[in-house]
Amino acid sequence: MPTPRHQEILAQYEAVTDHLQRQGQELSGRVLEWLEQGQVKVHSVTYRTKAQESLAGKLARPDKQYRRLSDVTDLLGLRVIVYFEDAVEQVGDILEQRLPMALEHSIDRRRRNDGNSFGYRSLHYVCRLEPSVLSEEPLELCCEIQIRTMLEHAWAEIEHDLGYKSRDVVPIVARRRLNRLAGLLELADQEFVAIRADLERYAQQLPARVKDDAEVALDNLSLWHVVGCPEVHRLDEQVARALGRELGDEPFYPDYLLKMLHFADLHTVSSVLDSAHKLGTDALRLVLPYFDFAERTWSFSLGANATIARGYSLFFLVHARLLSSGTLRLNKVEQLARMYQSLDYPEDERTAQRIAGLLVDSLAR
Repeated sequence: MPTPRHQEILAQYEAVTDHLQRQGQELSGRVLEWLEQGQVKVHSVTYRTKAQESLAGKLARPDKQYRRLSDVTDLLGLRVIVYFEDAVEQVGDILEQRLPMALEHSIDRRRRNDGNSFGYRSLHYVCRLEPSVLSEEPLELCCEIQIRTMLEHAWAEIEHDLGYKSRDVVPIVARRRLNRLAGLLELADQEFVAIRADLERYAQQLPARVKDDAEVALDNLSLWHVVGCPEVHRLDEQVARALGRELGDEPFYPDYLLKMLHFADLHTVSSVLDSAHKLGTDALRLVLPYFDFAERTWSFSLGANATIARGYSLFFLVHARLLSSGTLRLNKVEQLARMYQSLDYPEDERTAQRIAGLLVDSLAR
């Protein structure tokens, strides 16, 4: 049974819940704005107010003493979920500069190494809120802010569902596995940071490698550099000119284009540039006939203000390469059909064959 003092605290909390909801909404919005200004990419910023039942359970704990409502520091909770481990520190630094932190109640669980918290490695802050003036004596309330990675968040949610937050209460049969899993999650967070660093370094080195290295593999990053090469840029401009449009700034569906290029056995930067040099004229000859075919077959046409995406010439380059691979029209149809089935009609071989046949016949006319 709740003590009279606890009942008084619960009644007081019910009176300030709406106030805390408003503070949570406002504070989460400000935090998100600060992080955007600081160019820190986050997955989410959410808030919640403590449920009455949860507060009642907390007040009843024999190992804690709560004499007043302001002694409970997590009546309002804010949660910031980031993608990478090093962003936790960045978020913490920004919030420390902007919010009145109660550092005596805050804790960096990432620094704990006692084995009692498994993978629950969040950075926990307690900050002071604007006083609630709902009685003669203003209430000095606090908000708890948790900052963690997505993997740490997944752990915390599963841990909460299992009901084991302390190693001492976990059955021995599960303790070793939980410790192993905690280590794996920590390693995974570190590896994601390392992968991001590798990708950033690779992107910085790409311009020089594209220029000097004949065997740079095609991927989403190197493809963008291919599109910027003079050979491809010139073809893009000629495609735009043929269609009476301006060349835009956006790329032409990179994932789709990569699949097309790989299907045509173009796996490196040098192979694409070599093909552009040899088959560029053939690719340009396909532009108007292809759009005529697309309009008759699918009623497709460019909008009045449409621009031509960068790299679009590679779409026609792949077609030119496949169409030049054999002398018989049947061979050309088969080549195109295999690509269309691979990319556009994975479960419809007949349609892929029909579209390929119609296109080859249209080009022959």
